[in-house]
Amino acid sequence: MGAARKEKAKAVKKDKKPIKRRLKTLGDARRFLADITNQLNRDEIDPNKASKLGYLLQILAKIIMGDDLERRVLALEEALRETKEQT
Repeated sequence: MGAARKEKAKAVKKDKKPIKRRLKTLGDARRFLADITNQLNRDEIDPNKASKLGYLLQILAKIIMGDDLERRVLALEEALRETKEQT
C-alpha cells in the first residue's frame, strides 16, 4: 500500500468512531461485510484490518449456521418424540 493511502487511512481512522452493532444473524454479518467492503473501496479502512474482520466474519457465520442447525435439529427431535408418544 502506498504511503499516501496509509496516511489517508490513518486520518479517517482518527475521525471515525467504530459503530456498535450486533452480529446475531447471517444478515447482520452480510451487512457488516458489505460496510467493510465499501470502506475498503473508499480507502477508509486499512486493508489488513479489513482482511482480519472478513476472516472473523467467516468464523462467525459458521457459528451462526451451526447454532441455527442445532436449534432446528432439536425442534425436529422434539416433534418426533411427541409423535411417537401419541401413537
